[in-house]
Amino acid sequence: MIEKSGAVFFVDILGVGALTQGSIQINKEHFEARRFSYENKFSEHQFCAKLLLKFRRILVSATENRKNIKVAQLSDCAFLWSEDVDVVVNAAREIMWKSLLGGLMCRGGLAYGQIVEPDKVNKQLGMFICGGAVTEAVKLEGQLKGMRVAVSPEVVAEFKNIPDNIVVPKTNPIDCSVFDELLWFVYPNEITNRYSSSHKSEKEVALSILKLLAILKHSPKLAWNVSSHPGKVQVAATIDVISEQLVNLYPSLDFRFTAEYAIQALGNRGNNKYESVMKLYKSEVNRNL
Repeated sequence: MIEKSGAVFFVDILGVGALTQGSIQINKEHFEARRFSYENKFSEHQFCAKLLLKFRRILVSATENRKNIKVAQLSDCAFLWSEDVDVVVNAAREIMWKSLLGGLMCRGGLAYGQIVEPDKVNKQLGMFICGGAVTEAVKLEGQLKGMRVAVSPEVVAEFKNIPDNIVVPKTNPIDCSVFDELLWFVYPNEITNRYSSSHKSEKEVALSILKLLAILKHSPKLAWNVSSHPGKVQVAATIDVISEQLVNLYPSLDFRFTAEYAIQALGNRGNNKYESVMKLYKSEVNRNL
């Protein structure tokens, strides 16, 4: 066995458990919203399998051109790990962006510490990993509501070209515990310089973030997520945290949506609604930035 120190990102698709247990009813509209083909009936397991395939493609896309990173998918979750923390952070950022843009809700935990893996791996069975950082990453993933990434305190100290302000402290209102959160949603492109937050203009970054909000609020791809109360909570919590950071970055943009407000307005979904909202957002960005 090989033991080393490194970063581990654990990511999980939200809602799949409820979907496969029959708690969410899938119909023709859910398939058509994602342009999924279907066989005879609209099975939730058939729908789930297509979501997992989408997730797998995102994992491959986020890792295939990066050096020194490994990935293992376990159904609706995955582990990514490397001795290079920057590589894992950028891969995590890309996975979260591509997932939401593709209509997948994911949540993650990012830890640094002990990684144990075998000298040789039977690739037919997939990659294999264990260790303290793995356990911690899984534990962190369960701490948050919404499409968010909780981070262990050791991670930031290992950054090379990642700006420290991508991680911020947050307080859990339930037990008043403090945890660190990765603000993946304020970095729409690869992070290559800790002193330069984005290669995009201010307007482009704002519009990229607003696109995430428009998807969460109005995309028909997330209709199955908001068909249950727990799913609505996850979507509303994501809208809350993303919009909070948006107005922190750009105070002139009045697009702050609290979870309490957002959860009441998640049913108005459709491509036409999404497009009209994006036109409004673009107009406001051009006028205020």
